[in-house]
Amino acid sequence: MSDREHKQEVTPSPSLQQILAEARKRGNFQVMVLTSIDGLPIITIPPDYKSDLASAMVALLQKVSNDAQGQLGMSGVDEVTIRSEDRTRLVCRRVIIAGDELILVAVVSPGCPYRRIMNWAVRGIKEVLS
Repeated sequence: MSDREHKQEVTPSPSLQQILAEARKRGNFQVMVLTSIDGLPIITIPPDYKSDLASAMVALLQKVSNDAQGQLGMSGVDEVTIRSEDRTRLVCRRVIIAGDELILVAVVSPGCPYRRIMNWAVRGIKEVLS
């Protein structure tokens, strides 16, 4: 098999941006953001979304998660969800890769399921970064 034939058979792995864009599309999410554990945005889909707001919420939710673990004796919290009066949800999911931690955030419209799509996105992120 020549190099050219081999290259045509290899499917490149998707980028983080492609994974978040596809998850947003599949779930009809308003926004997807991948942040550092400190809430610093890494990728925001759509790119023009004010990721500062999501980052501030991530930092707040991280504090709540840490407090729940420490004060209530809960084991590691992997997801925190806040639901507004209009039933929009802010979902923050921990993504741990080789000891490093990232946070995947989705703003989910009322009535839209999200768990399966978030699980798919987390698997994709881990695959790309592992």
